[in-house]
Amino acid sequence: MDNNKKYYVVVSRQFGSGGAETASKLAAKLGVKCYDKTLAEMTSVVTGFDKHIVLSAEDRATNAFWYSSFLGGESLSLYDKVFIGQSNVIKKLADKSSCVFVGRCAQSVLKNYENVISVFVCAPMSQRVARVSAGYGVSPAEAEKIIKKNDKARAAYYKKYGNMKWGAVDNYDLVVNTRIGTSKAADIISDYVNEIIEK
Repeated sequence: MDNNKKYYVVVSRQFGSGGAETASKLAAKLGVKCYDKTLAEMTSVVTGFDKHIVLSAEDRATNAFWYSSFLGGESLSLYDKVFIGQSNVIKKLADKSSCVFVGRCAQSVLKNYENVISVFVCAPMSQRVARVSAGYGVSPAEAEKIIKKNDKARAAYYKKYGNMKWGAVDNYDLVVNTRIGTSKAADIISDYVNEIIEK
């Protein structure tokens, strides 16, 4: 791969699919940085907003949508401001070097950049339930509720800020199912990225 040719892999993922883990392994294979939760800390510094608010924006911003719409007016909501600040951070990081971004509508934020490869990571519901149940220490039934709630929030977030349908296969270069494991999924994405960039 041409090391002077910058590229960006943007990873969207179903909640509990192991997308963040896959992205981290992918970045290690490609020899680039992966920005996931670290984006929240960077955005917090730039905007002055609490990093926990920034970190939860993708999954909770939609809770404030109806409220801001009800109030009317042209003022930006807290989450609008977070998104703007976060977008600026993403662009500055992209200007520096090749990297992997997890979520945060990075696909839309970088729409005017060259060599952006968008990936959607999914997994069988049973696998997602098992992962969330173990990670959160909740029952399988509760885990499934958490998954559905977060998936719905992410879809709304992407519709509002990315103007795209989250999870629709036509919106991605590659869709990978982590049923095969996150390491194997990272291998497949890495091979795909190398093929695309070398052309």
